[in-house]
Amino acid sequence: VLYYVRRIQKYDETLHSVSELDPGAIDVARRLDAERASGGVRGPMHGIPVFLKDNIAAGGALHTTAGAKALERVRADRDAFLVRRLREAGAIVLGKTALSEWANYMSSHLPNGFSSVGGQVRNPYGAFDVSGSSSGSAVAVAANFVTAAIGTETSGSLVSPASQNSVVAIKPSVGLVSRQGIIPVVDTQDTAGPMTRNVTDAAILLDVLSGEDASDPATRRAPRAEVPYRSALDAESLTGQRVGVVRLRGEMAEGEMLDGALAVLKQCGAQLVELPPVSLLSLKTDRDDFFALANRDFPRGVGAFLETTKAPVRSLGQVIAFNAEDPETRAPFGQDLLIGAWESRTTDAEYRETQKGSAARARHRIEGMLAEHDLDMLVAMGMPFYVNYPAAGYPAVSVPSGYRASGEPVGLAFIGGFLDEQTLIRAAFVFEQTLQARKAPE
Repeated sequence: VLYYVRRIQKYDETLHSVSELDPGAIDVARRLDAERASGGVRGPMHGIPVFLKDNIAAGGALHTTAGAKALERVRADRDAFLVRRLREAGAIVLGKTALSEWANYMSSHLPNGFSSVGGQVRNPYGAFDVSGSSSGSAVAVAANFVTAAIGTETSGSLVSPASQNSVVAIKPSVGLVSRQGIIPVVDTQDTAGPMTRNVTDAAILLDVLSGEDASDPATRRAPRAEVPYRSALDAESLTGQRVGVVRLRGEMAEGEMLDGALAVLKQCGAQLVELPPVSLLSLKTDRDDFFALANRDFPRGVGAFLETTKAPVRSLGQVIAFNAEDPETRAPFGQDLLIGAWESRTTDAEYRETQKGSAARARHRIEGMLAEHDLDMLVAMGMPFYVNYPAAGYPAVSVPSGYRASGEPVGLAFIGGFLDEQTLIRAAFVFEQTLQARKAPE
């Protein structure tokens, strides 16, 4: 803990990835050291420092702000379910990481990694996009400010910042990890997941995070694996695994980097299957559906969260009014997404139809690819939203796969069907161990 605090003090003035340190972390560390000295070890997370994205509730001294000035002094009255699991496993909550404000549902003009509370998160590899919204979590892990961090994803917010900052992220199937205590965006897509510097740590962390929570019905539909996720780390090759390659039509920037990663997969024994390229034009309906769902779920979810706090605002409408009193400080890039959500007039019937159609279309697209070509998984590079894994509620794992000539990191995303985490972790581990692509930022 002391080592990480000193690194943060030395380097994070430039990167702005950490929004707050827990003043009680060192006392927790001392107690856990004493437990270990007396022969009591809770498991592989015992004494391991972890950061939480600042839309995840933590009781005690830490605030839960979502990066918003209106919530700058807000403290949750208790830990989120996943935070309780971390503490029970012996993890030390070192503090909170910055994020794109309101998990990137603040403004269509908001730069990735910016919030009015934390400022601009910066990429430790250079003047590159950090991506959003779990940017602070990804950067803190990449810069070795912590062993692991918890991020959240609604549509790419774990996988994309992991790729951009050269770390590993597991975006679990929706329901595998409880969402209780996390400020929501879209009910059917939200999830939390681990961000680490290697696949092994991510699998260990997923073992701790996953589990049924009576307050989140989705966890009953997504039971954790019967064997630990870290058991998937024993694989030495991908022989017999059929991997579908997803490309975006006309996308040339990732071609060379993707081809290099595919060569490694082939070296690992995987059988590659090139799928028909996906057109950007086919994604407009998916994007429209996402906003229709978010505009309905987000105001309700924010309001429900605020009711559990002593925040000076009690609804999304009051957040908007608060920001409008001092827009230069509280909303320097505007708040059109907040306003659009608050003013949305989507009916219950329209919402149910959109929700059902969006999920069904996404699942059909992924399951269709897997079934038609007898695939075990899909791979994509860059921003793989075009295979719809978030809307389907399906898992993905991002692994560092190299760097462009400019030094900008690139990750390879492994995508699978519902509860296919074991398959994806196994493939990600073999790929990582064979390529050994990740380098620490200078």
